Amino acid sequence: MKDKLFAFFEPLWQFIDNGSFYREPFRWLYVAIAVLNLLFPLVAIFGAIGSGVFEYIPGKVIFALILIFILMIALGIMSFVLWINRQKKLKELLCEDNEFVAIPMVSHFIQTVGEWLGFYIGLFGCVASLLFLLFGGSEMMNQLGGASLLPWGTGAVMIIMYPIIGFLIVVSGRLLAELYRAMASIANSAKRISNRVADAAPAESEAPAEASPAGEE
Repeated sequence: MKDKLFAFFEPLWQFIDNGSFYREPFRWLYVAIAVLNLLFPLVAIFGAIGSGVFEYIPGKVIFALILIFILMIALGIMSFVLWINRQKKLKELLCEDNEFVAIPMVSHFIQTVGEWLGFYIGLFGCVASLLFLLFGGSEMMNQLGGASLLPWGTGAVMIIMYPIIGFLIVVSGRLLAELYRAMASIANSAKRISNRVADAAPAESEAPAEASPAGEE
């Protein structure tokens, strides 16, 4: 009875051990984040229209707001493509002989978040700062809630600073991900070497026993 019970749950344990238990939820998470990036600009646009913000702001601010919405749509499409591209590469991260499977998944997720957040902040901050500067500066920021859109402020300097901040976010995410990946790679390599040594040890111990009859002759 106990053996049958163990055999019944054996496929579940194998599913956990071979990495699919970790890889598939992450793939669905990537797809969900990609879809949310497509929906976010649409939610922001319909929310602004529903709030009646276009009724009390001047024409140049409306034009700038439309350009910001177009920028958000472009960044949403870029983010969607990024997350879909990265989820396709998750399957390449795990091999059947990998002892450690969660670390590669987490490191890849950290790297992708860094790339997405860095590009989003860098591009959106740069272009939005330029639009705020061209179409009214602080007045436009107050009318559109620019302080929440650009938490580090706006101005000529921030047109350069936001791409730098985005680049540092991408590098930091990649560095942290590579540290985790290096630990997993070292651990998996050490495990494979240990297994090879263990497999080779019996063969070496049997070699003298086979050679002894030839020596007697």
